[in-house]
Amino acid sequence: MSTTNSVPDPLLHLLCDFSVESPDFTISQALMAKHFPKNRCVVSPQKFKKGHILAQSVFLKLVVPSFPDGTIHICRVGTMSKQAARFIVAKSDGHYFMGPDNGLLSLCFEDPKLEYFNITPENPVQDPLKQVYIPAIEKLVAANMTLSGIFDVKETIVRSMLPTPTLSNDTLNLTVIYIDYYGNVYFNLDRKTFIEVGKGRNFKLRINSNIVIQKLSNQYNDVNEGHELCMFGHGDILQVAVNSGSAEQYLGLGDGRNVIIQFAV
Repeated sequence: MSTTNSVPDPLLHLLCDFSVESPDFTISQALMAKHFPKNRCVVSPQKFKKGHILAQSVFLKLVVPSFPDGTIHICRVGTMSKQAARFIVAKSDGHYFMGPDNGLLSLCFEDPKLEYFNITPENPVQDPLKQVYIPAIEKLVAANMTLSGIFDVKETIVRSMLPTPTLSNDTLNLTVIYIDYYGNVYFNLDRKTFIEVGKGRNFKLRINSNIVIQKLSNQYNDVNEGHELCMFGHGDILQVAVNSGSAEQYLGLGDGRNVIIQFAV
C-alpha cells in the first residue's frame, strides 16, 4: 500500500510475545504480508512474561534507534488486565507506536506531553493484530501518516514509570529491569545519567562481595571468555554481561535484583 505525496511505504516492525515455533508467529507474518504486500516487515518474537511491560519497553529502547524514521512499531503483546483491552497509537521522534493502553508506551517515552490517540474498536477484541493494528495501520497509511484528525485524541492513558536509580553518598543503587536471550542483564541506568553523576570519576560496580567491575567495556571481547564486564550498548542502557556466558546464570542476576555503583570521592 503506497502513500500519497511521495511519502514512502513505511517499514513495519511487529513486536510479539510468542515464539517462532508458535502457529501465531507464522499467522502474524502471513497477515502482514497479505495486508501490506508492498511494505517490508520485521518481526521480533520475544518470550516476554505476560504483561511484563518493563522488559517490553526496554527491548523497544534497545532496537528502535536502528530503525528508519517513519517506521510503525506494532506491540502485539499480552496484557494482565481483566478489563477489556484498550489500544493507543503515538508518534515520537519520527516513529509510530501502536500498543495496548496498559502503561507500556508511556514507559518508552520521556515526554509527558506526548499526544496519544485511540485505536480501540467498538466491538470486543479477540485478535488485536487482525482487529486493531492492521485496520489502524491501513487508516494511518491512507491518511499520509497523519494521526491528528484521523484518530481521536486519548486524553487519559495508563501511565507507568521506570524504577529510578537512587543516589546516596556517591553510590547509585540499580535494579535489573531486563534480561535478554543471551542472559545479558540490563539496569535502570542510561549513559547520560552515569556521566552526570560520575563526572568522570573512577567507579566500582559491585555485583556481590566477591565480584566487582571497575571499568566500562566497548565490546564483549574486551575481557577473556567467562569474565564479567559492563558496558553501554544498544539504547545506551547499562548492561552487565559475561563474555561467552550468561550474566543471569553465572552472576545470579535475576529480575529485580539490585547492585550498586560506588564513585570515587
